[in-house]
Amino acid sequence: MPEEFPKLSHPPLSEALADIRLRDELPAAILSKFVAPKGFPISKEIRHSQFQVKVEKEKPILAEVLAEGTLGRRYEREDGSEVVQLRRNGLTYSILKNYRGWDMLKESTRRVWRDFLAVSGSVSVSRLAVRYINQIAIPLGADYDDYLTTGPRVPKSIPPIVTSFIQRVLVPFEQDSATAIITQTLELPAPAVLDIDIFTECSVEGSSADIWAKLDTLRNIADRIFFSSLTEKVIKSYL
Repeated sequence: MPEEFPKLSHPPLSEALADIRLRDELPAAILSKFVAPKGFPISKEIRHSQFQVKVEKEKPILAEVLAEGTLGRRYEREDGSEVVQLRRNGLTYSILKNYRGWDMLKESTRRVWRDFLAVSGSVSVSRLAVRYINQIAIPLGADYDDYLTTGPRVPKSIPPIVTSFIQRVLVPFEQDSATAIITQTLELPAPAVLDIDIFTECSVEGSSADIWAKLDTLRNIADRIFFSSLTEKVIKSYL
């Protein structure tokens, strides 16, 4: 059974996303068949490039473009609150404002994925991910331990003042065949960032219900990390 966590009335999210990656990239001809999801009037091209860098003794470094082209389309709501990326290698659904919970994000992703499959046909999924980027306001001069359970540490012999830090750890969740990338950063006077990126490598047919079960598992891991990373004082401020 998934763990139960407090429901936050105003979470500190700047972005929440679900990502579905294909095993094999679709042909470029598929791009003309992508249609903007309903309510996403802004469309932009997503391009990608492959470079080769040549380093030779006593010669300038040369960068050669091996290939470039269109990878997909990016669709945005008019108010910028949500973004959908339809790509030759999968899709990403992002919520940047007005996040109303995991169920809404999952169902929105599922709806767009159904439309994606109607264009792509049968596909195999090789990677699934969820990501939550949070901004934690920490007043200047505050004790980081009052906000973060694993904040920065400095030796006792030097001034206990930290105005910038970055910490990144990779944690395997072997039982769930998942990996968490947890990044904490701070660059005063901006808020601290708690970036929780959970992914699993898999082999799942595109229409399988296992996709949504696995995403549920990843989301539960993200919740465990979020509520373990912040102090009780901070969590209460978001209730």
